[in-house]
Amino acid sequence: MITNYFLLYFSALILSFSILGYGFLLSRIIHKDLLSYNLGYQGLLGILFLTFISYLTIFFTKHGHVHNIIVHLIGISSFVFFFKKKFSFKDIKKFLILFSILFIGLLIIRNHDDFNYYHLTYSLGLTEHKIFIGLGQFGHGYKHHSSLFFFNSIIFLPYIKYYLFHSLGWFTLVFVNYLIIDFLLFKKVKKLTFEYFFYLLLILFINIKFSRIGGYGTDLSSQMILMTIFPLIYSTLQINIKNDLFKSNLLVIILLITYTVTLKAFFILNFLFLISFLFLYDFKKIFNLVIFSKTFVFSTVTILLLMSINIAYTGCAIYPVQSTCLSNQLSWALEKDHVEKMYNWYQQWSKSGASSTYRVENPEEYIKGFNWVSNWYERYFLYKFKELIAGLIATIVIFLVLFRGPNNSNKKGGKSLLVLFLITLILFFEWFYNHPALRYGGYYLFCIIVFIPVCYYLSKKKIFFIKKKKVIISLICISLIIFCFRNIERIKEEHLIVKENNFPLFFSPQQNFNKFELEHKTNLYVPTDYSGCWAIKTPCVFGVEGTIVDKKWGYIIFRKN
Repeated sequence: MITNYFLLYFSALILSFSILGYGFLLSRIIHKDLLSYNLGYQGLLGILFLTFISYLTIFFTKHGHVHNIIVHLIGISSFVFFFKKKFSFKDIKKFLILFSILFIGLLIIRNHDDFNYYHLTYSLGLTEHKIFIGLGQFGHGYKHHSSLFFFNSIIFLPYIKYYLFHSLGWFTLVFVNYLIIDFLLFKKVKKLTFEYFFYLLLILFINIKFSRIGGYGTDLSSQMILMTIFPLIYSTLQINIKNDLFKSNLLVIILLITYTVTLKAFFILNFLFLISFLFLYDFKKIFNLVIFSKTFVFSTVTILLLMSINIAYTGCAIYPVQSTCLSNQLSWALEKDHVEKMYNWYQQWSKSGASSTYRVENPEEYIKGFNWVSNWYERYFLYKFKELIAGLIATIVIFLVLFRGPNNSNKKGGKSLLVLFLITLILFFEWFYNHPALRYGGYYLFCIIVFIPVCYYLSKKKIFFIKKKKVIISLICISLIIFCFRNIERIKEEHLIVKENNFPLFFSPQQNFNKFELEHKTNLYVPTDYSGCWAIKTPCVFGVEGTIVDKKWGYIIFRKN
């Protein structure tokens, strides 16, 4: 067991250095000024670059040990090269301390319900084969694209194998924490600003609310990043467009929004935040600054690769958007009627019209307009949403008590904040109307809406860092202590639920399966008990009847008869 602790710790640490190395590399490629951003930003950019590499190489080769070792040797070499030039050992010391404090979050026994259903097998499939075409024919799991699976496949390494396939959310949490703490404690500030209060509220929220890494799925990492870059968007709007910092900030914002889109396609709507720049600055200058940049090319290619992978799996550029499906052009594409039916199902589920034990009558009528609101209020709002509101109110009351001071007449930044607030309200309405579940974008939108007036109010007071330093450090420490305490309690509960386990590695039972040999030396694997694929051979499916296998352009293509 002790060996497994060391295996997890040092595997995650080595991967962290590789991720940072790719962050440095992407920063250097995009714009050299991006290298001045702290290790938190570099880590998030590194995850984006590794995702891009994973997207690109899966069309040519599987993500086996050889491929991944080469990838991470390049990343670690880049880390060593750039770190010696741009950073100090004080930076790495801060990172190691934070890494070690948050390490407990990586220790899990139970993952979320979808993990054994398709997250694990989808990711493992990428380590055993280059991309298959038409896998969406075999079930809902293969229809749902997320770069999470492609990041998982590229961290499949000897010894640790797939036991870090739950780690993307944890890496994101570590880098976001570093980014925020570095701003709060190590950036030279005198007066506490809007951005400062926003980050302070945010670190308390994410460390307390998002403490269970095993339950992250594909959504929470995106929401953490979008909350984290909001103050960056606001502060950039206060900078003169001729300032080099304006350009570099804008490029970082575009890159990180692009990454959130790879995790969940509907986060593409967050590019609406860029409207604030078009509204408050000269349109032509902003247009030229973005369109004629390496960032625009990189982001565009990344999204095109995402769409290509979606088409390979489902025949739809964006699933489940019916209008993007090439049902009449591609032999493996899903039927548009089926896609529309699934789109309606996801709305029904997110609007509390369905669960594992409950279905509303006449679902097509239920999801129209606001017919669902009263049922959603009783089944969802009074439980999950009410809990979120109560937690935020308690935190805000504490802030209003702790950060009292005389008013300041300075009204700088009010116009840009109003524009951002209106954009957030538009995004919030879209979320509420189409998919009002907190995990589908509700957390970050609701928090931003609440944080904006509170932080603006506090920023108008004459409150200086030096006078509140002890309070700020205490709040940060409290958030980390609660994170650790909640994870200790979680681990105890998991031990009671899963008595036969391999802790600190997550639970992955051995399963029996049937092997079906098809054309072109292609095999499919069906678990005998249908309880989920877990870590059996891939592609793991739940039925092979009517499956036709073709081979074209060097790729295996699955289609239904």
